[in-house]
Amino acid sequence: MSQFRQNPITREWVLIAPNRSQRPDDFAGEPVIRPHTPDILDACVFCPGNENKNPDIARFPAGKNWQVRIIPNKFEIVSNAPIHSTKEFYINRSGIGEHEVVITRKHNEPVALQSLQTVELTLHTLRQRYLDLAAHGAQHAYIEMFHNHGRDAGASLIHPHYQIITLPMVPKAAHEEIAGSHDYYRHHGVCVYCDMIKEEKALEDRVIHETQDFIIFEPYAARFPFETWLVPKKHSANFEKISDQDITQLAFALKLALGQLYAKLSDPPLNFYFHTLPAHAEHSAYDQKSYHWHLTILPRTTIWGGFEYATGIPINPVSPEQAAKFLK
Repeated sequence: MSQFRQNPITREWVLIAPNRSQRPDDFAGEPVIRPHTPDILDACVFCPGNENKNPDIARFPAGKNWQVRIIPNKFEIVSNAPIHSTKEFYINRSGIGEHEVVITRKHNEPVALQSLQTVELTLHTLRQRYLDLAAHGAQHAYIEMFHNHGRDAGASLIHPHYQIITLPMVPKAAHEEIAGSHDYYRHHGVCVYCDMIKEEKALEDRVIHETQDFIIFEPYAARFPFETWLVPKKHSANFEKISDQDITQLAFALKLALGQLYAKLSDPPLNFYFHTLPAHAEHSAYDQKSYHWHLTILPRTTIWGGFEYATGIPINPVSPEQAAKFLK
């Protein structure tokens, strides 16, 4: 029987409808990166040998044997433009911000198959770049870091890369999480994510894996089949404050979660992204106590229809409990 479930953070509803689906392994499709794809492709603008086509912001390590590079996005969706203007009825704002690409070296190596050292170096790079951009001041109200894998997940190039986009406002999705966490803390005196971790550890049926510092689980109100969350066990509102030791743990957890999806769903298209408390000012010490940064992985295995667009209620044909059992 189908079941409506509510996200305890945002209060949004989803409809879990497993009777609409086949078995979980029926969601496996064609792999994003085909067998025999080379390590380096001469025609790829992100590959070693084509560095002159994209000027560096930074590379790690320095020199021609880099493993991670940061470049400006040639097809930026935001730029250093003048600030906003307001009309009598409609409001608009110039697309001010930075749009950067973080590239890993090998053309044929999705994050799931990268070495622990490569994933760790990439996370170090993201943390440092976040700090660099946050230092520019409140003009960067929110900094979003994300990864698209496969054309069905919005990746225009196969070569593995992350994107960093700064925004002049806090986007709705992040704002609703922050506000929902704030409200939960006001009523219960504890972080909703910390309570969620306790609940998932007690029930166990949605947990995929735990490390010393992170838990990987399918959320109770998963919007999509195999939606997966990585959450630090220790309370922390800000990703950029993560320790070097925890970056190593996060790299391991991310590789494990992506590796399971890669193996069980045949390298599916997917997105993953970070949600963290904005670095700047309007967020109080109260928000530091109530919010909890996390990483969300969204395999792109289903397509929204009229019901989802009309109501805003996702239909998930694979229960989180089924998904966790399948991925373990």
